Amino acid sequence: MVVHASLPADEQLFLWTPEDGFGFHEMGDIVENERSAHAVSFDPETLRVRTFPVTDFITNPTKRIFRVTLDSGRSVLVTKDHNVFTLDEHGGVTRLASEDAEGEHVMVPGTLPEAQATESTLDLVELFRGDEDVVAYASDGIGSANWSDVPSGSRSHYESRNSAPMNALGSATLPGDTRVAFKQSDARLPRRIPVSPELGWILGFYVAEGYARRKQVVFTQNDRGRLERVADWFEQYDTSLSWNELEEGAHQLTVCSALWSKVFRTLAGSGSEKNVPERAWNWSTDVLEAFLDGLLDGDGHRREERDTLYTANEALADRATYLGSRLGYQTSTYHRTRDQYVESTDTHLTGEEWAVDFYDGAHKRGQYVPNPSALLRDLRNDAGLTMADVADEVGFSSKSSVSNIENREYDTVKRDSLRRLRDCYAANGVDTARLDQILDANVRFDRVESVEDTGRVETTYDLEVQPRGRKIENFLGGFGGIFLSNTAGFIDPGYRGQVTLELSNLGTAPVALTPGMRISQLVFTELTSRSERPYGAERGSKYQDQDGPQASRIRGDREFGGEQ
Repeated sequence: MVVHASLPADEQLFLWTPEDGFGFHEMGDIVENERSAHAVSFDPETLRVRTFPVTDFITNPTKRIFRVTLDSGRSVLVTKDHNVFTLDEHGGVTRLASEDAEGEHVMVPGTLPEAQATESTLDLVELFRGDEDVVAYASDGIGSANWSDVPSGSRSHYESRNSAPMNALGSATLPGDTRVAFKQSDARLPRRIPVSPELGWILGFYVAEGYARRKQVVFTQNDRGRLERVADWFEQYDTSLSWNELEEGAHQLTVCSALWSKVFRTLAGSGSEKNVPERAWNWSTDVLEAFLDGLLDGDGHRREERDTLYTANEALADRATYLGSRLGYQTSTYHRTRDQYVESTDTHLTGEEWAVDFYDGAHKRGQYVPNPSALLRDLRNDAGLTMADVADEVGFSSKSSVSNIENREYDTVKRDSLRRLRDCYAANGVDTARLDQILDANVRFDRVESVEDTGRVETTYDLEVQPRGRKIENFLGGFGGIFLSNTAGFIDPGYRGQVTLELSNLGTAPVALTPGMRISQLVFTELTSRSERPYGAERGSKYQDQDGPQASRIRGDREFGGEQ
């Protein structure tokens, strides 16, 4: 049976919205405001990861909240009966209630979709529209502006210089040659800054190694060559820079610009809140690769087998994990408590440190797949091969290796072993389409390490992702990103008629139903006010007053030529 699934209001989702493109949103905000959105989901038939429209918004009763944590450090807050996804012995997608998932390998993204329309330029007018500290200059005049909040003396000053503060411009259209400056400063920047790999690297380096004050951005590191790279980029905009040599061989570069400071703080934050820019998820892959390089050059460690980012910021560790998925890396995120001795004060400071590992290529993380034992046995039989034949062809030590897989002595199988078996069966003329999808699509599998009661009891929320009746029924959320099952819908307020009970056996064995067996429950939720959108004719509802079991009436929807 499909089990009910819910998330608390503050759990994050990774969605696409028409206003912002890809980005993060809280579950409660999406549901309560019924925001138009597309979920990042995997297709159960192909295992490809892409976006699908959210088709319904659901508020559920109060429930206890649990934390599901994976070996890789990914985690999510859900109700204990919430479903996560794995594969059955036939290679089909099946669900696990989180309370039963400990030790199981569940689906996480191998890659995230790239924005179809990437942001190629950073528009400073749009970035600072409404900001009274930033001024726009246009050689042919600003045109329409709302001067009601600008002192009359200041207005004359602005107009004499063909300028206006951003808070006076509203939605006014400005020419492309508009230049932008901080109030009371003559240093101006072009309206549009190219979103280039070099800007990506500078921003990543700032998040890892820099800090911003009101009128300056400061970078400090022992490697002067990296700071010279920063300086070269700012010099193209005639920015004032200063150098300082610190103790123990460290170099410090100060970007003396209130406007650049505001740009960097607006994009990536400041202090302990620095993070991957919200708009970065709509940048091209080469810019994001450069951003990650900047992070690692600033506060990372590179090894032959992996790169590691270190940070005291849990939110940055979360976004960096998503960034790794976006770029196709296998990631592992963990944290520890560090005790640092400060000699000057003879004290010990305790703090949390997060580390995010990025693996490029094969590694044990993400290299195990739930064992599709029955599928592999069927493929071998279709190929007309014995276990000994297969062992010889793929290079296994003996036929017992094949037997152990097919008889499910192991719950998982290595991707490399699965790939060798796939190649063997394909070479013998067998259709290996499902193995191709398991191996080559955009999902990976991660072991559930623990399911823990958080002690929280609160209202929970859910989304429906079932475009045109198609069974997608999953979305991406949580720390680092885990695929989560959406719930079935409710009986809508205003509905009249007989209720349809939907049952689905997602296992591999038949389940006998006998008269009188309790197979479902009906939960009543009392409304505190009348429904604002009751089920019925005004909503074009298709099943009002239905009698008995009904076939789907989706063909009555407008996209299929109907009137609904």
